Amino acid sequence: MQPHLIARPDHIVSRRQISPAANKVLYGLKDAGYTAYLAGGGVRDLLLKRNPKDFDVATNATPEEVKKVFRNCRLIGRRFRLAHVYFHDETIEVSTFRAPTPATDEPASDSHVVTEAGLVVRDNVFGSPEEDALRRDFTVNALFYNIADFSIIDYANGMEDLNNRILRVIGDPETRFTEDPVRILRAIRFSASLDFSIEETARTAIRVQAPRLEDCSSSRLYEEIQKLLGCGKAGRVFELCRELDVFEHLFPEIGAWLNAPDGEGKTHWLEKTFKQIDRWNAAGFRVAPALIFALLFGEYHEWVAEQIAVKEGLSHADALQEATHRHIRQLCERIRIPKAVTHHIAEIMAGQPRFLKTTPKNAQRMLRHRSFLDAFLYFKFSARAANRHEKELAWWEEQRKKK
Repeated sequence: MQPHLIARPDHIVSRRQISPAANKVLYGLKDAGYTAYLAGGGVRDLLLKRNPKDFDVATNATPEEVKKVFRNCRLIGRRFRLAHVYFHDETIEVSTFRAPTPATDEPASDSHVVTEAGLVVRDNVFGSPEEDALRRDFTVNALFYNIADFSIIDYANGMEDLNNRILRVIGDPETRFTEDPVRILRAIRFSASLDFSIEETARTAIRVQAPRLEDCSSSRLYEEIQKLLGCGKAGRVFELCRELDVFEHLFPEIGAWLNAPDGEGKTHWLEKTFKQIDRWNAAGFRVAPALIFALLFGEYHEWVAEQIAVKEGLSHADALQEATHRHIRQLCERIRIPKAVTHHIAEIMAGQPRFLKTTPKNAQRMLRHRSFLDAFLYFKFSARAANRHEKELAWWEEQRKKK
């Protein structure tokens, strides 16, 4: 297959827009006799006049050959074998061109392993640039920038989809989401952050394949959820997760709570939460993962705490702490939230009833606590979202100023 080549005068990508570290890797491989392309999201973002978060390189050099070219290189990964080239303030990821997923009736090898359910757990079969482009997830992520002649190489009609702002899966969407269900979350993130529409067959496949998210690696789910919530468009992410029936497979307990007969209106808190996260991200405020999760689950924990307080006769503070611990334990079976983060979530929630005690002694104790700021930000959000505790909030704002 001959790719569509866009010569340098006909596109806007320039070497000056690429980081010095990425240029060193591209030219280092080229000068060593290898093919070297800037690949994936970096090319897409430059064409959209966005600042890429990182630059990835694709090459015909094997990971071991890349390591021979760069002394500052380390090989990583098992599912995908990659080379990381380290610089003072940046790491460039280099991948070898890969071949398509072998047919299911082909014999297994150490380089390619697929589970009986169709999930790819190891994939190190090397191939050509064309094969590598066509095995990527979305057409707009399959564009290459060739450092040899500064052209854009398009094997998947990605330029047309990029110009039309459409997110289209390469190949059959159901098959691609079966191979790696995390692609569902990537589709939602790209659609939200780029303001692209998801092509209709892919939308249908997402609804069908969403239950497979429950079988994904718990550590990968944690990483992808962090990306979803930190992409700057968390509000739109939530809308898409609800539209495409994905949310309940990430957070089944909250999904069931939202979908209950009395669930109407319960999305109010979550919608405000995602808007607040986006405001913090836009302002450059680094939000602790624990605070994000505490806000995400907050109203649900409050609701569970009410049930526990009635059934088990606990105080509001003890019931809230118990509700948080029970849900987080369940959640960690599916999403590998680090222990430090789960402990921080519990501290944030445990501190909420204490904000209702407006005494100097309590203020001194609370202000010294390591989780005070995140707990206070939760309390402030909660008070405003539910139109409650105005006097207490004003009092605590004053205590912070005195600190």
